[in-house]
Amino acid sequence: MPTTADELADSLLAATRSLMAMAIRTVGVGTAPVTVVQHRVLLLLEEHGTLSVNDVAARLGVDQSTASRHCTRLEQLGLVRRTTAAHDRRARDLGLTGAGRSQVLAVREARHRWAEQVLARLSDEDARTAVRGFAVFATAAESLGE
Repeated sequence: MPTTADELADSLLAATRSLMAMAIRTVGVGTAPVTVVQHRVLLLLEEHGTLSVNDVAARLGVDQSTASRHCTRLEQLGLVRRTTAAHDRRARDLGLTGAGRSQVLAVREARHRWAEQVLARLSDEDARTAVRGFAVFATAAESLGE
């Protein structure tokens, strides 16, 4: 069992490798070919309803042009639509389409199945401990920002 801060960080990074592998594998289950980052944009829009490209950029931690490329691709795939912003008729907001919502749901269901399969390999006690640890970790990570 890891004890030092270095060992704990290494163990956490090993777990995140498994989570990243799951994220990469499951992002392809939807009907549209999106990347993990593009899926993250869809999740942001699901959570917030509508966002500007600048909002997406800030939440992803990327520059505006990178966010714009992701959003344009999602629009081309029919997963995102641009509308006139309520606060400024010159500005455009992004929102999910029905196809975008379906994409998010398909990936979420695949990830849920994956999590169930992994948890089924653990004892009930270990499963509860792992989930509790991830919940605590997620709360701490949220305080640093998305």
